[in-house]
Amino acid sequence: MERLEITEAEQQAKSIRQSNAITTARYEMSSCEMDVFFSVLSKLKKDDTNESLYRIRVKDMQDLTGRDFNYQQFRESTKNLVSRVYELKRVGANGGENLLQVSIFSSVEYIFGEGVIEVELSEKIRPYLFNLKDRFTSYSLQSALSLSSKYAKRIYQLCSQWKAAGTKDYSIDELKYMFGLKDPKGKKPEQYQ
Repeated sequence: MERLEITEAEQQAKSIRQSNAITTARYEMSSCEMDVFFSVLSKLKKDDTNESLYRIRVKDMQDLTGRDFNYQQFRESTKNLVSRVYELKRVGANGGENLLQVSIFSSVEYIFGEGVIEVELSEKIRPYLFNLKDRFTSYSLQSALSLSSKYAKRIYQLCSQWKAAGTKDYSIDELKYMFGLKDPKGKKPEQYQ
């Protein structure tokens, strides 16, 4: 398997991209989980293969974010990223709207003694991260990592999606749904009423 790394300076200047389907998907991530995801996005290259592994140095993330992370925090975050299901709306083969339930990472391995975690992307998420020609969101890695709140990070992504258009209106209910604060079926209590 090919292992891909870039320097901290390259990461700071990097712009990262993801499909708009991910930007507006229904999911909830902690701030640390988002930082791990952003770091993986910063390492993607157009010629990566399905077997590519992405190495994240914990020290580099600490330097970029200005925050100290501990092993348990990373372990919990990566465990959640492997096990959590994200819901993405997409056009199906029949031309109608389908719902894809997918995990972002298929595996994460901790390289003890090196302060490195090695991430493998799930196969079904790859089309939402690679060879994006239209319908994608581009934003600054450094800006995304500098935000400490998970909600600020999500709002930054949404604003970045619409920066060329100027404005986009979202209802509070739409935001709550995207951020996982409101159950669309109304069976679970709503957060932040």
